[in-house]
Amino acid sequence: MPLTHLRDVNQRILSDASPPVWRRPHYRRPARVARVQQAAEDPQWLQAWLVDPTLRTGKVDYFSDLPAKTDDPEKKHALEFTHRIMRMISQARHEVLLQTPYLVMSRSAQRLFKRLHRRKDPPQIIVSTNSLASTDAFAVYAMSYKHRKRYLKTFGFQIHELKPHAPGPAVDYRLANLSANSLTRKVTAGSPSGTRRKTTYHLFGSGGNNRPAPLLSGGRRFGLHAKSIVIDDRYAMVGSHNFDPRSDHYNTEAGVIVYDKRFANEVRQSILRDIQPQNAWVIAPRQPAIPVLTDINQAIGTVSAHLPLFDLWPFRYATSYELKPGCQPLRASNPKFYSCYRAVGDFPDVALSPKLIITRLITAFGVGAKGIL
Repeated sequence: MPLTHLRDVNQRILSDASPPVWRRPHYRRPARVARVQQAAEDPQWLQAWLVDPTLRTGKVDYFSDLPAKTDDPEKKHALEFTHRIMRMISQARHEVLLQTPYLVMSRSAQRLFKRLHRRKDPPQIIVSTNSLASTDAFAVYAMSYKHRKRYLKTFGFQIHELKPHAPGPAVDYRLANLSANSLTRKVTAGSPSGTRRKTTYHLFGSGGNNRPAPLLSGGRRFGLHAKSIVIDDRYAMVGSHNFDPRSDHYNTEAGVIVYDKRFANEVRQSILRDIQPQNAWVIAPRQPAIPVLTDINQAIGTVSAHLPLFDLWPFRYATSYELKPGCQPLRASNPKFYSCYRAVGDFPDVALSPKLIITRLITAFGVGAKGIL
């Protein structure tokens, strides 16, 4: 596509009498950038870390929404990738593994998963996503928190939320840094010592970027940003689609669908590792304490969750659970679940902070912003 067809670029081209002079980039971590540049130019590094581990697969389809999606999102041809994913999931027979950083379902996705769950023999839907402790998009998490009952009962989701210090991602982090540090060339670069960057705090983040909520525990924090789906161990999708309203109507999404059982199994095992008890909390209904009061509480909570505003009922249908020592992982529908899991609260490991309070407020008042969060 010619640059003049891109409206923002075209405006810049027409407004400049002469070609712009681009300034040299300024990096906050120049040494790290230098290491990456060296690796990209090192044939041995590329062979060892990119070529040798390559998995040869079967058929691969690449899909992308067209730019026209933002002008007229109802045009069928502009939503090719989104529609392809929906059709792929609708054909699932026994299992859908979904990994997404933001569990906020668009209307079309809600209709799809509702139909799947109403089947006589529905496939199990396993979801790997972020907890409030692991995400930096706490405003989006608030909408996921609001609709937990719908996800569990209406869609039949088995939800696992990543722990912030999960050992599984920690292994990936060490492996990634091992590859980056495998170069022995010495790189000397840096910034003046003693300098501090000014930080401006905003409602939804710091300096214009989201910052995660403070934790009770210490250590390196990890979060999910993968968007992957595995269907029936047969094929998998890896891309940018989040199943949220933005992905359906505003963002132009892209991804690859790989029709290869070996590749699907690799992605499946990766997701299954991330939902292991040491890596994730299980979201499940609260254990009934006093039957009548529990029923009343759930009824009020259901009504409150369906209100567009004033969803202030503090006692939610579901909460986070952690596996007890000596027990084996169980589904929340298993009668022995509550004997093997202990409740750890709605927002485990999150310290009381303005972000936790704002999360509650967005749950109560932010449903109108669901499409743009």
